[in-house]
Amino acid sequence: MTQATKEQVLDALRQVIDPDLHQDIVTLGFVTRCDVDGSKADVVINLTTPACPVKDQLRDEARKFVSAVPGIEEVELEMTAEVRSKDGPTHKLAEHIKHIIAVSSGKGGVGKSTVSVNLACALAATGARVGLLDCDIYGPDIPMMMGLKGQPDHGGSADRPSLVPKERYGVKTMSVGYLLPDDKPAVWRGPMVHKLIEQFLSDVEWGELDYLLVDMPPGTGDAQLSLAQLVPLTGAIIVTTPQAVATFDVGKAITMFNQVNTEILGIVENMSGLMVEGMVEGAQEGSQVRLTLGSKEEVCSVDSEGRFRTVAEMFGAGGAQMLAEKHGFPVLGRVPLDPAVRVGGDGGDPIVVADPNSPIAQSFHKAAGKAAQRIAVRSFASLPVLD
Repeated sequence: MTQATKEQVLDALRQVIDPDLHQDIVTLGFVTRCDVDGSKADVVINLTTPACPVKDQLRDEARKFVSAVPGIEEVELEMTAEVRSKDGPTHKLAEHIKHIIAVSSGKGGVGKSTVSVNLACALAATGARVGLLDCDIYGPDIPMMMGLKGQPDHGGSADRPSLVPKERYGVKTMSVGYLLPDDKPAVWRGPMVHKLIEQFLSDVEWGELDYLLVDMPPGTGDAQLSLAQLVPLTGAIIVTTPQAVATFDVGKAITMFNQVNTEILGIVENMSGLMVEGMVEGAQEGSQVRLTLGSKEEVCSVDSEGRFRTVAEMFGAGGAQMLAEKHGFPVLGRVPLDPAVRVGGDGGDPIVVADPNSPIAQSFHKAAGKAAQRIAVRSFASLPVLD
């Protein structure tokens, strides 16, 4: 019987090409263990993020190529992940946080908090260490959307007191909403906002985090500028809705981030149509249903159970794609309107947690994966090749 060698297995793994980095996983240093014991190969592949959207593809290709090595009859394959830090020096306010990402828009009402909460929970579900900072000082919605309330615990020492973030669904959170009574507004000027954001970064026990998502207020004002000045941002995720008035305002936010040298990681188009579902009793498969939605008529077919589903473009279409093409960044995802998202936000159970297999939740999971992929590509540095 042919005796396989470690070198043969490594050569087989060199056929697995990372589609983003365009190199094989051995050269990239992703193969952190490769042992051969008789007819068994034991391989560990360490990716750049647990949210890698091509993880299954890389695993399946690796197993296929290693299994084809003469003499290999059993393949033990483990997929791990380690988020790499952004290039450049760390900042004392965030020395244990690898990536800080602003979630922003030039306009209110587009669903920044909804997107922030669901992206954070989606990343945490992959095993990443995630924090969520609510910088919308005048309208802090993160506590309600995460189902959290009450004062945070105090930590640190007498000389340096700190706050312990409140945690749920694997996401550490901090918000001014925890510090003020529900009915008391924050009537603060810009310098106070700047100081609070600084304290949230320096005096909160975030611990080791892979990603800190920062839910920004509408517009391009004090909070956005303060965050960009205080810490080096990995990038920003822009949120818009499809209609022209939203994309017009979002364009200003993109320009603002360009001015402070913050890369746009991508854009999420929220409320990109209304999810319409129904059932026609007794209808045969393939029968057509005509729906009148405003001035438009939608035609869809029913399945074998008489069910139909369509997305009605209530607010127009193509806004995010237009911005992406104009400014040179990708569309991370399109999230249709669905009452379940509102129910989850009001009840503190984000849709990616309450119904993780739903089409809406999958839209958020895909957007989170694409964002993590973008971060990994721009922060990647080659590791030594395994000998």
